[in-house]
Amino acid sequence: MSKPAWNLDLKSLSHQRLVEILKELQDTPHIEVVGDLRRELVDRLKSRGMDNTEIIKKLSFGVRRGRGSKLTEVANDWAETLGMTVKDFKRIADAK
Repeated sequence: MSKPAWNLDLKSLSHQRLVEILKELQDTPHIEVVGDLRRELVDRLKSRGMDNTEIIKKLSFGVRRGRGSKLTEVANDWAETLGMTVKDFKRIADAK
């Protein structure tokens, strides 16, 4: 069975549609597409003047902390896209 060919023009999608597609594909085998969606969202946020700290604060707002927490999942999902380690992502997310 061959992989489906994805042909998404990410630049033409609205911010909302990017997020919707990302949520739909989050826990699927479409890792490359999910990575592309995350990179596009980060690029758009940075082009609007947001830095990594602001992006991390938005991604981690209201997310459960502690051992085996949802924050670890979020950090694992987004740290590489932001060019940092999971440890640094979590440190920034927990900073006041």
